[in-house]
Amino acid sequence: MRGRGGARRGWRHMFWATGLPGWMRCAPAGDAPVATPNPEMEKQFVQQRADFLQSQMDAIQKRLSALASREAPKE
Repeated sequence: MRGRGGARRGWRHMFWATGLPGWMRCAPAGDAPVATPNPEMEKQFVQQRADFLQSQMDAIQKRLSALASREAPKE
């Protein structure tokens, strides 16, 4: 165990850096199944994401309008 201390250096926060657990990062490429994207599922995902982002944009616009109406022009 003594000789391996430096070999793991830099790997401590690898999950947070990659978003993958160790078994997924280190799996040989031949063992991982290749998934073909389903166009209909991808379309649904993208549409849901667009709807979510639109709702966020609407909330931001509403907040900006509220802040703008609070500001009275000083004359």
